[in-house]
Amino acid sequence: MKALTRLALLAVATVLTACGTDTYDTGDGALSGMRADFVEAQTDAYANMVSIETDDGERLELTTPVAMEWASRPDTVYRALFYYSLADGNDGQAEAEPMAVQQVLVPEITPAGDIADGVKTDPVTLETAWLSRNGRYINLGITIKTGTADGSQGTQTVGIVYDGTETTADGKKLIRLRLYHDQAGVPEYYSADAYVSIAVSRLPGQPTEGDTVSIDVETYDGTVTRTFTL
Repeated sequence: MKALTRLALLAVATVLTACGTDTYDTGDGALSGMRADFVEAQTDAYANMVSIETDDGERLELTTPVAMEWASRPDTVYRALFYYSLADGNDGQAEAEPMAVQQVLVPEITPAGDIADGVKTDPVTLETAWLSRNGRYINLGITIKTGTADGSQGTQTVGIVYDGTETTADGKKLIRLRLYHDQAGVPEYYSADAYVSIAVSRLPGQPTEGDTVSIDVETYDGTVTRTFTL
């Protein structure tokens, strides 16, 4: 189970906090011109985020370094949803002025046979699913039900399960995935939003351009399958 991403869902309204999703705020309160992009955020030698690259391929330095609890490794790239506005840098190049940062989970992909106690598929709400423009990530926007019991916060688990690779009639590969979700008895009192990114570079079966990836998500209305062509 160690390859699955464990979430402790604390008292939150719109973001997940216990897995280190905290918020950075510049304090200026200005939302006009704010942009929101899914990015790869680069940390420096002190584990501060100093630059981002959006899924559209735009690279921006940050006007102010950002330190996040969940991004604690130096010289590392983290997946994040970045809220920012554009500012003019000293060299005349545009920079990103950070306003808020939300962690995006990038779970390891675990073969179904490696999960000793079986694949858990407790339902979630699938809000959206898409392939990033740069082709690096398959992204899921989900809503998870959460709450507290007797004043304590339980822990849920989400992850990505690999169910095998098939060969299609045209000789291409079809890689089958499932969303793992263990509610673990946590009460379903209110909703918390989360984003999960599946790194295409980590997909098993060595997929190439034109291969497809399907992912099954168990929802409150049944199993939903989304398929993406790489």
